[in-house]
Amino acid sequence: MNPAAGVCAPAPGRLEANRFRRPRAAERTWFFRSGRRHPAGPTFDFVPLAFLSFVSVAGTLAAPALRHNPLLLVALSPRLPFLVLAAPRVGFLPFLLVGTVRLCLADPFHFRLGRRLAPPVAGPCRLRGRLARHRLARPASAAAVLLRPNGRHLALAGAVGLRTAVVVALDLTGTVMYLVGLHGATALFG
Repeated sequence: MNPAAGVCAPAPGRLEANRFRRPRAAERTWFFRSGRRHPAGPTFDFVPLAFLSFVSVAGTLAAPALRHNPLLLVALSPRLPFLVLAAPRVGFLPFLLVGTVRLCLADPFHFRLGRRLAPPVAGPCRLRGRLARHRLARPASAAAVLLRPNGRHLALAGAVGLRTAVVVALDLTGTVMYLVGLHGATALFG
């Protein structure tokens, strides 16, 4: 390349120089022209998730001091060891109520993030858009939410476009089944 001229000189033995093209420049402009929000941009959904993560970390750090109050520990940090600790020591209904509320508290934000950051149907992410529209994508994500309702599965349900009412019903049913099974297992083996 001749920096003074700003052009590429042909390689020895060639009649014309290689042509350079900025990679994916046209695809990037399509993404911004489509009216979609840039996925790296700030969104309100991260604030409650960050707050709930902070509360969970604080609950985990305070676990040795809160071991005599397992229901408060579950309300702060609903991790599996704390749920197993609380299940035989508190009544079934308080365990189920506090556990369900705390486990489902962050789920709407994960679902909205999946909706917001879903790949477009056309454009540079066409393959991911086709996978999200695959005929088994919705049933598979619905089964995942029912069997283990966590943030990853709820974001997937939002990305494939499951209806909100269906996701709420599956999320509540899956969470209650998880807690009932956990309470039953601790009563059986504890």
